[in-house]
Amino acid sequence: MEDRPGNENRPPNRHREQNPIKFTGLMKTKQLVPAVAAVFTILCCASLTLRADDEADHTALRMIRTNYEQAVSSGDVSKLAPCLGKDVTGVMVTGEEVKGLEGLESYWKKIQDLIGPGGSYHVTVNADKTDLYGDLAVSRGSTDDVVRLGSGKELTFHSFWTAVCRKEDGVWKVVRMEAAMDPVDNVFISLRLKRAELTYGLGGLVAGAMLVWVIQLLRRCAGPSPAK
Repeated sequence: MEDRPGNENRPPNRHREQNPIKFTGLMKTKQLVPAVAAVFTILCCASLTLRADDEADHTALRMIRTNYEQAVSSGDVSKLAPCLGKDVTGVMVTGEEVKGLEGLESYWKKIQDLIGPGGSYHVTVNADKTDLYGDLAVSRGSTDDVVRLGSGKELTFHSFWTAVCRKEDGVWKVVRMEAAMDPVDNVFISLRLKRAELTYGLGGLVAGAMLVWVIQLLRRCAGPSPAK
């Protein structure tokens, strides 16, 4: 077969010589780019949403801490009622177990009796870390406490605490709390010892006075011996 004239000078057709496999792969890659970009955008939005939710949870939990500080400073722990779960339990710094709001109020009354009339109690709650596990939150930290007795004497101490909160109907509530301090050298033990010393001291004084009175009474009843 004879060559057509002019074919020897015609440039090769690049489109005809392109590998069809490579062309198909390129088209598929171009189609995947929008899909990957969409997935990446969705993941970024989800991550931002989770961060926003976590920050909202941490803000709500910090509000519980603020409410506790205010309730203690005011001497009215009933203000904590909206922050407590219906089955809340705890172990306080004195080692006493409390159950429910009534148990907490009863415990606080004992503390106020130890402080005495005209005294005050202020606390600063320091949160070291809070971990979120869905509808559960576990927090831990320490407290700086200042107790001013009715006599005007000021006492300071520190304690360590752990609290477990749970979301109930979308609201964070405290369901378990525990606090600890030195079981021997602490202000509450000192207050109780001083009160015991005062009580026993007064009791001893009264007993001694009664004993002297009885002895004097017996001597008077005996009277002088009759002369013979």
